[in-house]
Amino acid sequence: MPQYKLAHPLYLDVQMMVSFLAYLEGGVYVSSEETLQKETLRGAGGASGPKLPSLGALLGHEASILRGADKHIGETAETKVARHHTAASLFNALYGFLHEDDAIAVLQSPEHLSQVSAGDFVRLSGRYTGNPLEELLAVFSQWVAYMEDMSQGVDGARTQKNKKSGNPQVRAAAQQESPLVETAEQFQHIVKSMEMRMIMKMKEELESCPVHDVVLETPEGVKAVLTVASEYYDDAVAEKLSSGDFSVLGKVTRILREGECVNLSRRTVMGKMGDDGESFAVTMANLAGFNLQSNEPLVRYPAVQILPMAIFV
Repeated sequence: MPQYKLAHPLYLDVQMMVSFLAYLEGGVYVSSEETLQKETLRGAGGASGPKLPSLGALLGHEASILRGADKHIGETAETKVARHHTAASLFNALYGFLHEDDAIAVLQSPEHLSQVSAGDFVRLSGRYTGNPLEELLAVFSQWVAYMEDMSQGVDGARTQKNKKSGNPQVRAAAQQESPLVETAEQFQHIVKSMEMRMIMKMKEELESCPVHDVVLETPEGVKAVLTVASEYYDDAVAEKLSSGDFSVLGKVTRILREGECVNLSRRTVMGKMGDDGESFAVTMANLAGFNLQSNEPLVRYPAVQILPMAIFV
């Protein structure tokens, strides 16, 4: 049984892929059409006139009937077949071409970093860890939504109890009956704080940015910061990539040296504040009560930055 090496891209920069393929092939055909003809002969002993349309004719086949001098009837069936390429099929074609032409450098271990430079086509495989800061803000936003519901429920229950009694002492005692009252009051204080407003602002900045920084780490310890385009990277793609092992094909845009790092909050105002921004990102990523798969918002050497064409399996 043949072993086909077919790649399924979960993230695919279609514009980059099509432009490279068009250059290499002198253009890209996304569809093609061909005509298939089949001719058969049968005796003329049957009925001489055309019969009801066959199943093939109903499906789009064209048939013509000709009488020959030898009392045989020739039937010619013509079928038009249209084939359409998908983005995934075009990627497999380009990936196969580059692989066969040995145009892709393998980048897996720290030793490989010295063998590549900015602009090289590279392929590496490893565990997708995403962006811990974006994950933290998403979890924090969900927590806020839960706490808002709880706070509203506590306030509603408190109002109902207050209405049932005209005695101030009874109303005060009723407020202490629920152990969630204190928690709800603390939450309302947090929501109004400057820190909370900064966190929600960072979340808005990251969500509205045209690109995202996500991380993939090879088993040998090389971290790749992938600058993915928001146009092709959405929540569904992020969920499919979560905590899996994938391959990346793309072009190198930066190779980190010893002592250098990439701040994953760099797309926000806080991330552009140099050392203060890095300290704030570290503090954010280590908030008590949130145990994420990676709490490190800074990607350090050995690491590389890649503009990915595809993240695939």
